[in-house]
Amino acid sequence: MSKVLVIPDVHLKAEMFDRAEKILESGQADFAVQLGDLVDDWEMQCAVAFYQKTIERVIKFNNKFPKTLWCMGNHDFGYYDFYYGRQETGHSRLMEDEMTRLLKKMFNEGDVHQKIVHIVDDVIFSHAGVLFDFVKERVPDNSDWENDTNFVLNLLNDLSGKDLWDPYSPIWARPQNGHSVMWGKQRYMQVVGHTPVKTAEYNKYTKILSTDTFSTYSDGTEFGDKRFVIVDTVNKTWAYAEEL
Repeated sequence: MSKVLVIPDVHLKAEMFDRAEKILESGQADFAVQLGDLVDDWEMQCAVAFYQKTIERVIKFNNKFPKTLWCMGNHDFGYYDFYYGRQETGHSRLMEDEMTRLLKKMFNEGDVHQKIVHIVDDVIFSHAGVLFDFVKERVPDNSDWENDTNFVLNLLNDLSGKDLWDPYSPIWARPQNGHSVMWGKQRYMQVVGHTPVKTAEYNKYTKILSTDTFSTYSDGTEFGDKRFVIVDTVNKTWAYAEEL
């Protein structure tokens, strides 16, 4: 059984890792999964110090908690593929060279497990969600893809920038409307960020837990309640983390 602390979209709020560290040290969770979008935010394209502070904090956090799993968000991917990133709202051309240096440092200083999608027991973690039709369109007609988790996981983690720019990709989907059919729904719960919510929300029909409660409006006003959640990946349940 694993209890996982979920760290949703950071968007240059390095202080989130201070709180996450205390929760892990309290023993409430076995390790953490971060759901992507470490960088970029409203009107922050020139805020060099915030980018540096955030990635340096990621390095420090990962060194202390090396079991942490990192998902890639649409904003993160933009600094691995500049062509993709330059289409992205909030992407900083000024920061491209510095982010290349910081990301190289991040991987050189520790074993950073960063992928598009992670699966822990019966829970799928991704930035935005894994949709059934998105997967179906990208698999061979003769494959038993609905029952082959490893095949689908490898497919998703090897997607091209073109595939990832698709509005239904695992870093762009918005399944919170309740009408989306999720891949693996019969077995898996999915945990996502990307779409801001006021409080963590679980949809029992799609089996999606939305956790992006730290994002803000464009003027910097807080959107959500900024609470962390812990997911039991065997029982597919969740609860708020306890903080002093």
